[in-house]
Amino acid sequence: MNKFLILLFCLILYIGQAQNKTVNKPNILFILADDLGINALNCYGNHLVESPNIDKLFSEGMHFTNGYSNDPTCAPSRASIMSGQYVPRHQVYRVADRFKKDEKTLNGMKYLPPDNYHLEGSGVGLTLNKITIAEALKANGYMTSAYGKWHLGHKELQIQNQGFDEGFEITGHYNFKTYPKQNNIDASLYSADYITEKTIDFIKKAKASKNPFFAYVPYYLVHKPLEPKKKYLDHFKNKLQGNDSVGPDEIKVLAMIKSLDDSVGQLLSKLNELGLEDDTIVIFTSDNGHYKTESNIFNQPYKGVKGETFEGGIRVPYIFKWPNHIAFNTLSKEPIIHIDLYPTILGLTNSQKPENYQLDGEDLSPILLGSQNKTKRKALIWEYTNYAGYNPKTREFRSQWVNVIQMDGYKLTEVVENHSYYMYHLTTDPYETKDIYQDFPEVSKKLKIQLEQWKNETSYQDPRPNPNYKLSPKKD
Repeated sequence: MNKFLILLFCLILYIGQAQNKTVNKPNILFILADDLGINALNCYGNHLVESPNIDKLFSEGMHFTNGYSNDPTCAPSRASIMSGQYVPRHQVYRVADRFKKDEKTLNGMKYLPPDNYHLEGSGVGLTLNKITIAEALKANGYMTSAYGKWHLGHKELQIQNQGFDEGFEITGHYNFKTYPKQNNIDASLYSADYITEKTIDFIKKAKASKNPFFAYVPYYLVHKPLEPKKKYLDHFKNKLQGNDSVGPDEIKVLAMIKSLDDSVGQLLSKLNELGLEDDTIVIFTSDNGHYKTESNIFNQPYKGVKGETFEGGIRVPYIFKWPNHIAFNTLSKEPIIHIDLYPTILGLTNSQKPENYQLDGEDLSPILLGSQNKTKRKALIWEYTNYAGYNPKTREFRSQWVNVIQMDGYKLTEVVENHSYYMYHLTTDPYETKDIYQDFPEVSKKLKIQLEQWKNETSYQDPRPNPNYKLSPKKD
């Protein structure tokens, strides 16, 4: 009889602990930088950068050296983060259709790219039919907030209609703008400071309510305009005086990264002060690669910049921290991408996936928690449809429609406009210096087959003939 009572007690205790695990979910602090390149942090190797708080976060968790954005520009990549889907599935293809207002470019395009999702009165943005990560977490008992850059639509498509309990869009640095327009705020403040303040207020409220929270913190730093705080601008001007390898714009960016680091430090300090550090998963990444600067020191040693699908335009830092769960100062070389964040957050928090909803990414929690060291997927794939900067004399675009697949260390690019290809072997040539497309026909064939399969699976829209196309005579 005593043995029976002991077993019954153990069973009750086990059930109670299991129930408690489902109730006491970890918090999530998700920090998204804007236009922060793969080489724009001290911890990732750029020792001109001063980022002590992010460096500390780096040392306290796992970082990825082959992390990617879903697009080399912001709106499509943010839509992938929020929806967990590849670009052709969520249909936020471009920030704007600038080619429609550029007669030279429009006349030079053989094909028209697919149309952005656009809601009348709300602009280009993420359709309400998509179940955002915020909506999925709310369904699992989370309080949610988003203060900062949204860039996925206004009015019906605004932040508070996409699963967030509170928040609004904040764009710019000094004299920042808000949407919906907020009254009684001092817009002369530095936007990063204000975003940090609002996020901390939300975290305090969540703690008081004893609910887990998802705080999405999409800073506008380090997006243009280049508006650093004067004290940091003066600091780097003095520090780098006589260093001709760093341009004036790059000095401004260094000062802005220091402000971003300050804000990250304030958030992390507040978690510790509130006793929430051990119960909070911190994720830090960027929306895409860095924009062009004088020497491109924030993309080096990789080729390309923001707006390009070369590595410098799509490689971004990824850092994950969760004390007592994710090992300190660990590294993964596995290729990961924005769409992995949604299923990974669900996996780490033991949250239920939305029913009958397509997620394109992979749950990385087995890698983060140490039970696996490899992903299961075959390939990473990009569709980038931004036409811009056509030169009638050379018949070349500054930017054009490409489809890209990375698989088994190889990276194949399909140039839609002229049905051509080029390929690099990233394992031996990570800086994309030698096109090997002609040298490995069997490899390119394999990647093409996989790319076509992906198109069939993701609602990819084939190119449409452009009625405005006018072939101009090529001049030497």
